[in-house]
Order: sequence, then structure tokens, then C-alpha cells
Amino acid sequence: MKRHSAFVALGALAALGLIALGLRAMAVADASQQISLAALVSAFVFGMWLPLAILLYAVRRQRVAVIVLAFCLGLSVNVVFLAHAIPANAAADNTSDFFITSGSSFGCGGIVRDLPQTNSGSTRAGWPGGAGVTYTFCTDTFDSAQSLSAGTTVANLTLSNSNATKDCAVSGELLWWHAATSTTTSLGTPGTTTVPANTNTYTTFTWSWATSGVSAFVNGDSLRFVFSFTSAGSNCNNANLWGTILAQPSKITVATIVPENVAGLLLLAPALPLAARWWKRRRP
Repeated sequence: MKRHSAFVALGALAALGLIALGLRAMAVADASQQISLAALVSAFVFGMWLPLAILLYAVRRQRVAVIVLAFCLGLSVNVVFLAHAIPANAAADNTSDFFITSGSSFGCGGIVRDLPQTNSGSTRAGWPGGAGVTYTFCTDTFDSAQSLSAGTTVANLTLSNSNATKDCAVSGELLWWHAATSTTTSLGTPGTTTVPANTNTYTTFTWSWATSGVSAFVNGDSLRFVFSFTSAGSNCNNANLWGTILAQPSKITVATIVPENVAGLLLLAPALPLAARWWKRRRP
């Protein structure tokens, strides 16, 4: 009887932990517009219902190892879900979209322009092209509780090229700016994208590339996006990058942020089987 009660108590604790994680994941999903229905259903099934069903079976059969494995399954699924559902979180906002603007309120210095997480759409800003011309944009600051996942950065940039015969090649690069040393680390750069001749209207060009992660920011660090007109000669002289257009903004979307208080939970999973074996050996 005592043994059965111990299994029931262990199962109840594991169930409460999974329900708490599941509710946290559902709350994040409810607050985000970036999570697909398929991802939400998968997280709900594999992160809550399936582990809870396995827990019920394990308690009835008095299988401590199965209880632990069920909890590890639910824990891992929910942490992975949260890692991809919680967006980049600079001081300005909680989204992973960063908009190209002409503002300079983030104090990045010189001709570096802001890369905020909201699009005002109040003014239209343009940056003319030329051989090797580059423009740098910076985000608001991150803090030490945030880390950037390795993943994919997507650029949706509004461009034009009024030259009648010459195409213009453009590219971009995502940088991690270190506040302590005023230096940068490249997180990834794509190949070039071509803006054809006679692109006389505002046209959105989309491309993506793999970017490295940041294990932990230091207070005051930021991300920077460098946009480059890469064609030589006069190919890009009539090309322009456009930003802060309400209906058609230029933006980049970075990989998601895993808060350290969530990522740390994942370290518990490998330790749980060892804890279960220790508990089983000490059991009378």
C-alpha cells in the first residue's frame, strides 16, 4: 500500500510539472501570432496529452522509469516549443521582426540608423545605391538574460532599380555588436540577390540565410544589419533601398530567443533517469 502511494505521489508531481509547462507553452502561443496551428497541436499532443497518458499507465503498473521517461518527453517537447515560440526580445518589443528606418534614437552613433521592432509607417525613407555602398542599421539593446538561437534570418526588403539596362546585386549581413569592446562578430551573410533593371516600383525582395546563435548576450549588446550594394561600376547608381513604408516595409526576421530560465530546464532531463535509479536503490 505504501509503495503504491509513493508511485501515485511521484506520478502526481510529474503530472503537475507537465501541466505547468503545458500551460506556460499555451500562454506563449496565445500571445504570439507566429505559431502555426500544426506546431500548436503537435506541442499539445506530444508535450502534454501523450506524456500524461504514459504517466497514468506507469502509475498503474508501478514503473518508475516510465514515469521519468514520460516527464522527460513532456519537458523536452515543451522546452523545444518555447525555444521556437518565444521571439527575439530586445528592449523595444517582443517580436522577432526588425524594421529598417531612418531614425537614430538607439544611440548607435554616426550614420547608423535604427532597426526597431515596430513599424511606424509614418515616413518613407530611401537609401541610394552605388558601387560598394553600404548602410548599417542597429537594434535596441539586449540583456544578459537573453540568447539568440542558431537558425535562419529572413530579409524582406523593398527595393527599386530605375536603370533601363543594368541589374544591381545586393546583399546583407547580420552582426552581433559587443557593447564591452565596441566590436562585432558576424553571425552570417547570404549570397547576392539581383534587382533587375526597370524595377521602377517599390518591389519586395525576399531571401534567407543560416545564422549562428549567441549563447548569451551581455547587457547593452545589440544586433546590426549591414545592407550592401555589391555591383561594381554604375550598375547600382539608380537603385534604392526603401524603408518605413506602412503597407510594404523593409524588415529582417531573426531566429528566436531562448530565455535562460527556460533553457536551464532542459538540463534537468538527462539527470532525471539517474535520480530515478538512485531513488529505486534506496527504496526498501
